[in-house]
Amino acid sequence: MLKISFDFDFSASMKTSIIIFIILAVFFIAMGIVFSKMDPDKDEVPTKGLKFLAVVLVDTINKFVDEQLPTVSKKLYAPYLLGIASFLTLANIASCFGLNPPFANLGLALVLSLLAFIVFQYTGLRYQGIKERIKGFMGPMKAVSFLVFPISIIGEITTPLSMGMRMFGNIFSGVVIAGILLSICHGLNIWLGSAIATVAVTAILHPIFDIFFGILQMYVYFMLTTMFIKQNL
Repeated sequence: MLKISFDFDFSASMKTSIIIFIILAVFFIAMGIVFSKMDPDKDEVPTKGLKFLAVVLVDTINKFVDEQLPTVSKKLYAPYLLGIASFLTLANIASCFGLNPPFANLGLALVLSLLAFIVFQYTGLRYQGIKERIKGFMGPMKAVSFLVFPISIIGEITTPLSMGMRMFGNIFSGVVIAGILLSICHGLNIWLGSAIATVAVTAILHPIFDIFFGILQMYVYFMLTTMFIKQNL
């Protein structure tokens, strides 16, 4: 009888998150040092190396914020969006390096939802003010404002929550599918099963789930974050 089983250590996901945080911290500190030594009035635009990568990343995110969120402070929102995109990219392709994908952990997905909720509410309070923010929750018709207000509050909570749950669901489903296929292949108990597992999971599924879908999920989350920040302006 074929027995399908696979183990997934959630604590390993947190270890991966710490590793990614350290990598990003070192990278962004290095970028800061590079920029601190550059004189934009004298230095030529670099064409290679860390300086080139730093300039491309910063210019790209600044232009994006200027186009999509022209009324916000780039010093605040550009680093946040760049940090989110960088962390999600590394987190979603972590399996390619033999690490557990962090967002297959429900707890981390909930933390991501909480962070998004804080950013959305901060944006609304900063750019709308408390009075306008409350008026927005009540809707345009005062007669039904008592019904609209609780619905609006629920929407404010469920929006970032759904973003985090979507990330968790997509990443965890990839882990489950890969685990099931590995179990089936190894359950064949013949050399062909191991060969199929190696080719199918390592050579095919890893690039699909970990690279393509991982970067796609990062892009979707990044654009949703930008869209909801814009809605709260």
